[in-house]
Amino acid sequence: MTPALEIILPIRNPGAELAAMVASLAAQTDRRFGVILSDNFSSSGLEHIATAEQCLASAGISVRRLRPPAALGRIEHWNWAHAQSQAAWLKPLLAGGRLQPTYVERLQGCIHERPGARFIRCDAEIQTEWGPETLRAPFAEAAITPTDFLAYFPARVDWIGNLLGVAYHRVAWLATGGYSVHLPACAALNLNVILALHHGMENLPERLVTARFAERHSLNEITGGRVNLWLELWFVMRQAQNYCLATKLPWPYGGGVRGVWRGQSLRGEAV
Repeated sequence: MTPALEIILPIRNPGAELAAMVASLAAQTDRRFGVILSDNFSSSGLEHIATAEQCLASAGISVRRLRPPAALGRIEHWNWAHAQSQAAWLKPLLAGGRLQPTYVERLQGCIHERPGARFIRCDAEIQTEWGPETLRAPFAEAAITPTDFLAYFPARVDWIGNLLGVAYHRVAWLATGGYSVHLPACAALNLNVILALHHGMENLPERLVTARFAERHSLNEITGGRVNLWLELWFVMRQAQNYCLATKLPWPYGGGVRGVWRGQSLRGEAV
C-alpha cells in the first residue's frame, strides 16, 4: 500500500549523521509515512545505510532501499529518487537534516485541513559556526497566494532558497519538470519559486526541522563543480519574471536585480 507521504533521503557515502536523521524519523508522533533510502552507489558508509534501514523497519515505518541503474550527479539523483515515489506528498531530507517529532503530524494536519494545498513550508533551525539561527518566513499568515508571494520575493530570497523546510504534492513537483540539473547552486530555489508562483504556499510558522549547514561556498565554487552563482540567480529571476508577465502577476520593478543581489547570501544545503 502506497503511503500518502514519502520522505526522500538521497544519500551517497553517508557518515554517522545518517543515524541522527533516521532517529528523527523513528521519533515521529505520526508514523503515517514511508521512507525512500536512495543510495547513489556509495563506496563507503554501507553499514550506516543498513543500520538506517533496520532502524526504520523496527519502528514500523515503511522503508524502501533503492539504487539507481548507474551513478548519477547530485541533482539527477534527487530527481531519480523522487520519481520512484507514488505517494501523494513528498518531503526531501538531505544529509544533516532532522525532523522535529511533530513534523509529520503537523504536515498531515495541514494537508487534511487544506486539501487544495500543493506546497507547504515550515520554519527551520540551522546550526552555524556562530550558533543556532531560525530561518523564518517574512509573513505570519497560514497561507499566501502567488500574488502575496511577490510581496516577499525577490525582495528576500534566503527564506525560500533551500529544501530543508519544504514539502510538496507529487503531481505539482512533476509538473515543474523536477529539479533543474543546469542550476546546481540554485536548483532548490528555482523549484520553490516555480511552485509558489503556480500554487501559492501554506505556512507552518514553527521550527519543525533542523540542520547543520556548511560554511557558505565562495562565488563560483560548490561541491561537485564550479558554477557561476550570479548567472544562475539571474536565470531564476528572469524565468520568474517571464512567468509573471505571462500570467499578469505583479512582478516588482527592478525585482531581478534585487533578487540576484539578495541571493548572494543564500546558504547551501545541509551537510
